[in-house]
Amino acid sequence: MDEHKRSNAPAGTDGLQPEKPVKKKENRAALRQKLVRLAGDNRVLAAFSLVVAFFLWFVVISVVDPNQTTTVRYVPVNLDYNSAAYESYGLDIVEKPNMTVNVRVTGDGSVVGGLGASDLLVYPDYSSVSGAGTYTLKLLVRRADTSLSVQQQYEIEEITPNSYITLTFDKVSTKTFPVTVNVIGVEPAEGYFVDTPVAAPAEVTLRGPESQMSKVDKVVANVALSGQRTESALATAQLEFWDKDGKVLTDTHITADTEQVDVTIPILKMKEVPITFEYTGVPQGYDTSVLGAKLSQETILVAGSSERIDALESISAGFVDLTKFKLGETVTLNITMPDGLRNLDALQSVDVTFDTYGFATRTVTVSQISVVNAPSDISVSVTTRRLNDVTLVGPEDELNALSEANVVAQVDASASNINVSKGQQSMPVTIVIPGSNTVFATGSYEVLCDIDTTGGAG
Repeated sequence: MDEHKRSNAPAGTDGLQPEKPVKKKENRAALRQKLVRLAGDNRVLAAFSLVVAFFLWFVVISVVDPNQTTTVRYVPVNLDYNSAAYESYGLDIVEKPNMTVNVRVTGDGSVVGGLGASDLLVYPDYSSVSGAGTYTLKLLVRRADTSLSVQQQYEIEEITPNSYITLTFDKVSTKTFPVTVNVIGVEPAEGYFVDTPVAAPAEVTLRGPESQMSKVDKVVANVALSGQRTESALATAQLEFWDKDGKVLTDTHITADTEQVDVTIPILKMKEVPITFEYTGVPQGYDTSVLGAKLSQETILVAGSSERIDALESISAGFVDLTKFKLGETVTLNITMPDGLRNLDALQSVDVTFDTYGFATRTVTVSQISVVNAPSDISVSVTTRRLNDVTLVGPEDELNALSEANVVAQVDASASNINVSKGQQSMPVTIVIPGSNTVFATGSYEVLCDIDTTGGAG
C-alpha cells in the first residue's frame, strides 16, 4: 500500500523527480515583474524616448524632408585668401583682426547636419581696394570642398550676424635695427668695470606702415638692476620703439620678429699691467739691454673676468726685429688684446725708442762663410765667396777696433731648410761676431749653395 501511494505521488516530491516546469514558470513571472518595474522607472523612459526621437529625426531629415536648413557657427574669416588683389598695389593689412561668423546653409540633411567650420571658406571681397585707407568690405563664402557632388548637396544662404568687415590698408615696409641696451641702476664693486651690454639677438626686423616706420629711430631694451656686482648679469628685456627725441612710440601697428631679447651685462675686473715686447733676429750671445729701449707708455689698464685678470702679468706689444734696426729710428708696435680682455685705455700702439748714444754703423765685407747643422748624408758647399756691404751696429769704439776677419756668416743647412735634392739653392745666413755681445748686423743676407743629397758631406 505504501509503495502504491509513493508511485502515485506528484513528480518532484520526496526528491524522486525535479520540479523543472514549476521553476520555469517562477522565472518568467519574476522577469515580467522586473520589466514592469523598469517600465515604471522615469529614467529608463527618458533614455528610451531620446533614442526613439533621434531615430525618428534621422528618418525625417534623410527620407521625409531632405532639404534642411542649419547654421554652421564660428567660421573664421580668412584674410589671406585672394590677398594678391591688394598686394599687387604694394599694400598690406595694417592690423589683422581675428573674426568669426555664422553661415546658414540649406541642403541634404544628412550632409548639412555634419558640416563644421573647416568645411566653409569665408573671405573679404578685395575688389574695391586700390590704395591706402580704411575699407568696409563685404564677406564672401564658398565651400572649402568644391567638388560637384558636394555642391549639389547643399546651398549657402547667408552670413550672420555681420556680413561686412572693416580693414585698414597701407604700404608696409620692413627695416632691421640694432638693439640698443639701456641699463639702469647697475653698480660695479670697487675695482670692477661695466662693459658694453650685449643683446641676443643683436638686431631685430620691424614691420609696419611706412608712415609709422619712418618715426622709429632706434629699438631699445631696458634693463633695471640693483646692488653692487662683481659678476656678469643676465636679464630678459621687452623691446621699445623710440623716436629721434627719445620718446617711446605707442599705439602703432609696428611689429617685430621678436618681442624680447636676452641681455648680458658684463661685469669685469680691472688691472693695470706692464707692457712688454720681445726681440727677433738677435745674434747668439748678443745683449739687447745695451740698446736702452724705452716704451712711450709702460703700463696699460685692462679688464676681464676675475680668473683671467688675476693670472695676467703683462700685455705684449709684439716684436722688434733687429735685422731691420736703424740708428735713431723709432719702432712702433701695435697692441692686440688677447681674447676676453678689454683695453680700457683705448691704447692702440706704443713707440719704442733706443738710447744708442755713442753707437755707430759700419759696413764690412764678410769672407768667413761657414755651414752649420748639415746632415751627414747631404753635401752642402757655399758657392758665394764673400758678402759685401754687411752693416754692423754697435758702440763706435768697438766697431773701429773690429777686424773683418772676426765677422762670420753662418748658413743653417738643416734638412728642413734644403729645398732641392741636387743643384743650386739660395740660403739665408746669420751674421755672427764672435766674442762681442754689443755689436750686431742689420739687414738680411743670402748666399748661393751647391746641394747634393745623393752623396756624403764634402
